[in-house]
Amino acid sequence: MIDWDRLNELRRDIGEDDFLEVAELFVEELAEVMSRLAIAPATATQNDFHFLRGSAANLGFVEFASRCAAAEEALGTGQSIDFQSLCEIYTKSLAEAAGVLPTASQAA
Repeated sequence: MIDWDRLNELRRDIGEDDFLEVAELFVEELAEVMSRLAIAPATATQNDFHFLRGSAANLGFVEFASRCAAAEEALGTGQSIDFQSLCEIYTKSLAEAAGVLPTASQAA
């Protein structure tokens, strides 16, 4: 679920000192959008899933990013999405990353 090489690349790119702060910002932003969509999934837009996909990709959440890309595409063609399944992958991704990103366990 997590591309650890990507997460470590982010760590190298921004430096050890700033990594945790930047990564936790991504986690917080993901949590904000997912919380909003959990309340009203019918309000989801392609832009929401584009945003989620980008943040997830930066964190190495490959399966979640892939599902967000599929949801973005589905909404673009008028198809419905399985938001519950997306939430499950999101929660699993956060749980897997919790050892490296302490706020991930709080965001789930």
